Amino acid sequence: MKRILHLILISCLCLSAVAQKKAPKWMNKAKKAVFTVTTYGKDGAQLGTSTGVFVSETGEALSLYGIFKGAEKAVVTDGEGQTFSVDRILGADEMYDVIKFKVGVPKKVAYLPIVPEAVANGANAYLLLYSTGKNASFKSGKVTEVTKLKEPYKYYQLALALEESELNAPILTEEGQLFSLAQADAGGKKDVCYGISAGYVNSLVIGSTSYLSSTYRNIGIAKTWPKEINDATVALYLLIGTQDVQTSLATINDFIATFPSAPEGYLSRSDLYAQNRKALAQSEAEQMTYLDKALEDVKTAAKYSGGKGDSWYNQAKLISNVAISDTTLTASGWTLDAAIEAIDKAIAEEDLPMYHQLKADIYVNKKDYQKAFDEYMIVNNSDKASANTFYLAAKTKEQISGFNIGDVIALLDKAIEKCGENMKVEAAGYVLERVEWRLRLTQYKEAIADYDLYYSLLNGQVFPNFFYLREQAKFRAGDLDGALKDIQTAIQVSPRTPDYYAEEASILIRQQKYEEALNSLSRAIQLAPDFASCYRLRGVCYVRQGKKNEACEALNKAKELGDPVAEKMIKEHCK
Repeated sequence: MKRILHLILISCLCLSAVAQKKAPKWMNKAKKAVFTVTTYGKDGAQLGTSTGVFVSETGEALSLYGIFKGAEKAVVTDGEGQTFSVDRILGADEMYDVIKFKVGVPKKVAYLPIVPEAVANGANAYLLLYSTGKNASFKSGKVTEVTKLKEPYKYYQLALALEESELNAPILTEEGQLFSLAQADAGGKKDVCYGISAGYVNSLVIGSTSYLSSTYRNIGIAKTWPKEINDATVALYLLIGTQDVQTSLATINDFIATFPSAPEGYLSRSDLYAQNRKALAQSEAEQMTYLDKALEDVKTAAKYSGGKGDSWYNQAKLISNVAISDTTLTASGWTLDAAIEAIDKAIAEEDLPMYHQLKADIYVNKKDYQKAFDEYMIVNNSDKASANTFYLAAKTKEQISGFNIGDVIALLDKAIEKCGENMKVEAAGYVLERVEWRLRLTQYKEAIADYDLYYSLLNGQVFPNFFYLREQAKFRAGDLDGALKDIQTAIQVSPRTPDYYAEEASILIRQQKYEEALNSLSRAIQLAPDFASCYRLRGVCYVRQGKKNEACEALNKAKELGDPVAEKMIKEHCK
C-alpha cells in the first residue's frame, strides 16, 4: 500500500513539473521574433554574435551594442535560417550596452509588442531563447526588484539563471509582451539576472550632434538620419566635415535619397563636386564634368528652395568659391566676373539683401573695395543689417584710398551696437579693433575706456598681454599709477615675461623710483641676458642717481648688444 502511495506521489510531482514547464499558447508564435545577429569588421572577420529581437513588423530590432563596435556589416538569422542584412543603426547606448537597428526585411516579420507600462515586482516572467526547433525554448522566473532607469523606464532584477549565450534574450510578461532584455549580474551570480527596459532601448534615437560621439563613430554601418530636416541638415554638415571625399559623397547621396526635396543635399554635393573635382576626376577633362555636375545640382536645389533668384544666387556663390580657391582656372564661366553676372541676375529676379552681401564679398575678392563697400551699405540700410555686415563694411572702408578713420570707428560702433547683450564675445572683438583706431588718433582716454569695456565683455577672462596693452595706453595718457598697476598685474599672471619687467621699470623711472626700477631691470636681464634696452634703462637710472661709472658700464653693454640710443647717451654722459 505504501509503495502504491509512493508511486502516486512521484507521479503527482512529475505532473507538477511538467505543468510548470509548459509553454504559454503565445510562445511558439513569439519565438519567430527572436534571432541571432552576427557582426563583421572591415576585413570580413567575424566580431561577435548575440541574440536580438524584432519590435516592429518593418524590421526594427534591439540587441547588444558591444558586438557592433568596429563593425562594417551585420547580418541577422531568424529561427527558420533566413538571413537579412542590418541596414541602419537607429540608436545606441554604450553605457547600457544596447542598440536599436533596422533590418532589411523583404516583407512583414513577426515581432514582439513592447509592454506599455512598467512590470510590477513579483510578476511572472519568461526568458525567450533563440531556437531553430519547432517548439520554443524558454526559462521562467519572477521579477524580484524594480528600480529606476531613466523616467519612465525601469531596470529589473529577476530570479532567472542566465548563461553567457543567453545575454540580451527578450524577457516577456505572462501575456507575451516584451518588457526587457536580459543582462548578466555584475557580481557573477548565476541564479540572478537583470533586465533593461525594452521600452528604453526602443526609444533610442540619433540626435543631430550624436554622429560625432564615439558611440556611433565606432560603428561603420550606416546610421539613420534625424526625422526633422533641420536636425538632419546639422548632422549632414557635421558628418561631411569629418570625412574624406568619397565617404562624404556617399553620405550626401544617402541624405539626398532620404530627403529628395531638401535643397541642402544638392548644394552640399555641388560644393563637393566643385571643390574636390581633382580628387574625384581621373583627368583634367573629367574635372570639367564635375563642374558641370555641380551646376546641375545647384539648379536642382533651386526647384525646392522657393526663392525666385536662388538658382542664380547659388550659381554665383559656387562660381566665386571656385574662382577664389583656384586662380589657375581659366575656363569661361568660372571667373569672378561670371559670378558678378550671375548675382546681378539674381538681384534682377528679387532684390534681396543676402544677394547684395554676396556681391560685396565677390567685389572684395576682386579688390574693388569701393563697390564692395557700397554693396555692404545696401545690406546695412536694410532690415537684414547685422554686426557682421557693419564690421565687413568697416574692414572694406579701410582699403579705400583716402578713407576717414572716424568713418571706420562709426561703422565699428554700429557693429558693437548690433551685437546686443547676448553676443559679448563677438562684440569684444569689434571693441578691440576700435581700440586700435582710437590709438592711431591718440584718443588714449577713449581707448582705455574701450579696454575696460573689452575686459567687462569677457568677464575678466583675458590674456596677460591685455594688461600690457592697456598699460601702454594709460602710460601715454599720463596715468602712471594706473599703468603701473596694469603691468604689475601682467607680471603676476605671467612672471617669466622679461618685457613686462622692462615696461614696469620705464614707469618707475618716470615716477623717479630708481631703485625699484633697477630691481625690475635686474629681473628682466636675469630672464633675458641680451635684452639691450634694459641695460640702457639701467644706465638712465644710474645717470639720474649720479653714478657715472655704473651708468657708463651699463650704457656700453647696451651699445655692445646693439641698442641704437646707447651711443648717443655715452657721448653725453661718459666723456
